[in-house]
Amino acid sequence: MATEPVVRSSLGDLLVKLDIAVAIIFLIEYILRLWVSPLRDGARRGIRGAWDYAITPLAILDLIAIAPTILGFITPELYLLRIIRLARIGRVGRSKRFRQSIKHFNKAITAKKEALQISAIYSGVVITISSILMFLVEGGVQKGQFGSIPRCLWWSVVTVTTVGYGDTYPITALGKLVAALTAICGIAVIAIPIGIISAGFTESLGSTNSTEDP
Repeated sequence: MATEPVVRSSLGDLLVKLDIAVAIIFLIEYILRLWVSPLRDGARRGIRGAWDYAITPLAILDLIAIAPTILGFITPELYLLRIIRLARIGRVGRSKRFRQSIKHFNKAITAKKEALQISAIYSGVVITISSILMFLVEGGVQKGQFGSIPRCLWWSVVTVTTVGYGDTYPITALGKLVAALTAICGIAVIAIPIGIISAGFTESLGSTNSTEDP
């Protein structure tokens, strides 16, 4: 909200106060977690136990959530770093359902790794060939848009991924033919990995359900 000039001009002071209040709450929680961390089962006692907790990913994430506001008091320019506090949403990873979803996703990707690699190679080949062809066909006609293969890569990626911004497009008949073929091949670029990952998810969920059945 603070990045919107209209909101900042009318509610700037309130947003700053809310930011400080949230930072204080986070700081209190962080200190309390450090205080009780040596009491965990298997944790070292005293400062060493607190240090062991402080270097864990979740504790570092908590510290990142607090640091922007603290740094803002020291150097106003660094106050813009408060946006890093959004990284705290990463703590949703503690959710049991989220962990299960990530587990199935990782299992699906791992099981279909080779198939996805082949799909990635196919995508790279399509993008590269279409960029070269478009450079040869349209490079002399539209030098600003297709005057080099790197420039054609932008058009190829946008076309293959079916985004189609329309900021760069061919005007010759042969160029339109290349674009049409690229768009058709782009359907496979999207469909193939989706099918592979879907199959991996189905297998992962099926194996989980079979192990849970009595």
